Amino acid sequence: MTDTRDSALLSINGLKVHYPTDEGVVKALDGVSLDILPGQTLGVVGESGCGKSTIGRAILQILDKPGRVVDGEMMWNARESGGQTLDIAIQNPDGHEMRAMRGGDVAMVFQEPMTSFSPIHTIGNQMSEAILLHQDKTPAEAREWSIELMNMVGIPNAPQRFHEYSYQLSGGLRQRAMIAMAISCSPKLLIADEPTTALDVTTQAQILDLLRKLQEEQKMAIMLITHNLGVIAEMADAVVVMYLGKAVESGPVDDIFHRPKHPYSQGLLRSIPSVQAVGHEKLPSIAGSIPHPFNRPSGCTFGPRCPSFMPGACDASVPRYMTLDGTRQKVSCFLHHPPEEVEEVPSDD
Repeated sequence: MTDTRDSALLSINGLKVHYPTDEGVVKALDGVSLDILPGQTLGVVGESGCGKSTIGRAILQILDKPGRVVDGEMMWNARESGGQTLDIAIQNPDGHEMRAMRGGDVAMVFQEPMTSFSPIHTIGNQMSEAILLHQDKTPAEAREWSIELMNMVGIPNAPQRFHEYSYQLSGGLRQRAMIAMAISCSPKLLIADEPTTALDVTTQAQILDLLRKLQEEQKMAIMLITHNLGVIAEMADAVVVMYLGKAVESGPVDDIFHRPKHPYSQGLLRSIPSVQAVGHEKLPSIAGSIPHPFNRPSGCTFGPRCPSFMPGACDASVPRYMTLDGTRQKVSCFLHHPPEEVEEVPSDD
């Protein structure tokens, strides 16, 4: 993938997020790098526990305690709106810059709207609060705009729903309400964390169509976090494949789906059900499971599960995350980079 950092809306480089505990340090993100371009849909995929949601929470500086950013940078390009480039990683989570950005320039659709909405405030109350915080509107104007947004995302009887609580809405309507609140201030970047989880296929298709329509209308970028590769194939322009807190491969969606380079990416794609499967053919799966956070393997983190494991290389050194010659893909694997192009395995001391 070509270097797009200068034109990127958000450029993340070497991001590390750690959770210190009594048992040890959990490295939720261990040097993630990625770029999000204006108007682009970037898909972030991987198994549960790979750090996908942590990236979104780190961008908004809403990491659960005791999690914190310990290294790396997240450069937000605000030059198009007359602002300056801002490194989110060094900002105070409760500071003016982050409070203005959170919900304004960057918004998030959380994985489970039932637990993301306040159960003691109405949907309309919460939407109006976000609008009043970031826009110069009166309470009456905020209410009118909230109802218009609810109509926009396909919530029926919007004036009535405005006064209802989240538990009174179905899963699909709650997700639509969450999207309406997220786009209320016309963000430049929308982080959608598993926006179709636990929804039936019909509602899922409607939510994806809605996101695509809103993106076209508002010209916003979307970071789509999901484990559903079918959703990625339909929605994304580019893909980042995560494994154990690291990005192991990235590139345009067509290249990743048709010419995956990393064994982990190849394993994920092989595990997709196919209509061309013969009879009751067993679905391929990736051997093993993600290692325990306190028992990370040395060398390449995917080594113990990799069908192409090379003793003396994969268990001794960490492959660099590098662009493949003649392609737009980045990959971290000794199958494509000589073993001498390595990073030293960091000491735990």
